[in-house]
Amino acid sequence: MSTVQPAAPVALLTGAAQGIGEATARLFAERGYRLAALDILDTGQQVCDEINQAGGVCQFYRCDTTDEANVQETVAAAYARFGRIDALLNIAGIVLVKPLSETSWEEYRRLVDVNLGGTFLLCRQVLPVMRAQQSGSIVNMASVSGHVGQTNHALYGATKGAVLAFTRALAWEAAGDNIRVNSLSPGSVDTPMLRADIKLESQRTGLPFEEVKQLREGEQAFKRWAHPREIAEAVFFLASNAASFMTGSDLLVDCGWVAK
Repeated sequence: MSTVQPAAPVALLTGAAQGIGEATARLFAERGYRLAALDILDTGQQVCDEINQAGGVCQFYRCDTTDEANVQETVAAAYARFGRIDALLNIAGIVLVKPLSETSWEEYRRLVDVNLGGTFLLCRQVLPVMRAQQSGSIVNMASVSGHVGQTNHALYGATKGAVLAFTRALAWEAAGDNIRVNSLSPGSVDTPMLRADIKLESQRTGLPFEEVKQLREGEQAFKRWAHPREIAEAVFFLASNAASFMTGSDLLVDCGWVAK
C-alpha cells in the first residue's frame, strides 16, 4: 500500500537577490522548502537558477515591495504556483546613514516605505492565505538599530523600531489562526548594504574604508561581522517548528551589542 507524501513547505521571501535574503533562500532550499523569491533586482533570477540547478525548487518574482498592486499580483502568482505559503520572510530593506538635519523628506519616505511599508504590504497580502490554512510563520527583519541609538541612523533605527512594534501587535492579531509572527534583530552583517554604509561613512569622515570597517567590527563582542548564513540560520529557526511556542518575540543576533 503506497502512501502519499506531503508536499514540501513553501517559503515566500523578499530581498532574495543578495545578502541575508540570498543566504536565507539558499538555506531554506537546502532544507527542503520550495521558494517564491522576490526582489526588485533581476539578479534574484540567478540565485533561483542556481538553487534549481542544485535540485531545489525556486521561482523568482521581480517585485517592488512598496508597490501595492505589484505585491498583490506577486503573492497571487506565488500562491497559484505553489498552492500554499507556510513561511513569509520579510528580509528586504535599505539603510540611510546621514545626519537628521541633512535628510530630505524624499529620503524619509523611501526608508519608511521600504522598511515598514513593504513588511506591511506582504503581511497583509499573505495573512489570508495562512488563515485559510490555519497555519503559518512570519519572520520580519528588524535590527539592532531598533534597540540602540546610533549616530546618523535616526530614521533607520526608527523604521526598525516600528517593525518591532508591528510584529508584536500582529502576533496577537494572528494568534487565533495558529499563525506565529516574530522578528529578528541582527547586529553587523557582511552584506553589500553594510559595505555601502561603511563606504559612505569613510567618505564622510575621511577615514580609510578598512579603518572604519575595523571600528564597526569592534562594536561586536567577537570583533567581527556576521556572515549572512549565520543570520539565515536564525531566520530558519524562527520559521520552523523548533520555535513553535514563540510569537511576538524578537530574536537578537547581535553578538552582544545590546548586552553591553
